[in-house]
Amino acid sequence: GIVSTSAIPPGQDSKYGTTLFRGNGKSDYQLMAPTHQHYFVARIDMAVDGLKNNLYEVNVKRESPGEHNPHLNGFYAENTHLENEKDAIRDCNTATSRHWLVQSTSRKNRVGEPTGYVLHPFSSTPPLGDPRAMIFKRAGFLQKQFWATPFNPKERFPGGDFPNQCNTVEGLPKWTQQARSIIGSDLVLWHIFGVTHVVRLEDWPVMPAVQVSFKLEPFGFFDCSPIMDLDKECKGVDEYAKPVPQQANNL
Repeated sequence: GIVSTSAIPPGQDSKYGTTLFRGNGKSDYQLMAPTHQHYFVARIDMAVDGLKNNLYEVNVKRESPGEHNPHLNGFYAENTHLENEKDAIRDCNTATSRHWLVQSTSRKNRVGEPTGYVLHPFSSTPPLGDPRAMIFKRAGFLQKQFWATPFNPKERFPGGDFPNQCNTVEGLPKWTQQARSIIGSDLVLWHIFGVTHVVRLEDWPVMPAVQVSFKLEPFGFFDCSPIMDLDKECKGVDEYAKPVPQQANNL
């Protein structure tokens, strides 16, 4: 991409961006590129082993000192059941390795736990505009990094259908005020992720790629590592990790 630029007075810099060009004798004008943010929204209709799923927030916590933690190095993952869409309006928290677990209500794995998938956030950055700014009337969903709603075919876009023509809060902030139940429901996850871009000289005139991402991975969905059927030598390692039967070569 190409960064957006604007002119600044000769001999001055702006605290709101990076100076990319200074006057060269032929011209006195200068160019700066403002510091800015990029955001993406992933809308994920989960359907983990069926259309009835439950949602849990997982936080890793330090164990208190005591008989269960004599060496003071204990910690554990705590699951909190999110029961309605209003309770599921959440922020990321790297201090507790926060992530979200979606589990089936009808299928269990070989240790008797519900099959599931987890969403791990990697690139979360809060919006830096004032909450009273116009952008939050059109994109109020940016103020939180995680939302969850029951599936509704009319709810496709996080800011509503016509955010550019809207002067009122629409989309996720409005829908979730209904506090609809998400217990045993067809869950839709909305993850807002992005990056704050402080422009470098190396970004001009053509900007290199910047990576932002999240991870959606199985959690107890398979009965063992899914790569265990890649080699016949794994046979016998686990009764659930059997090699794929060899097929006759018809060539």
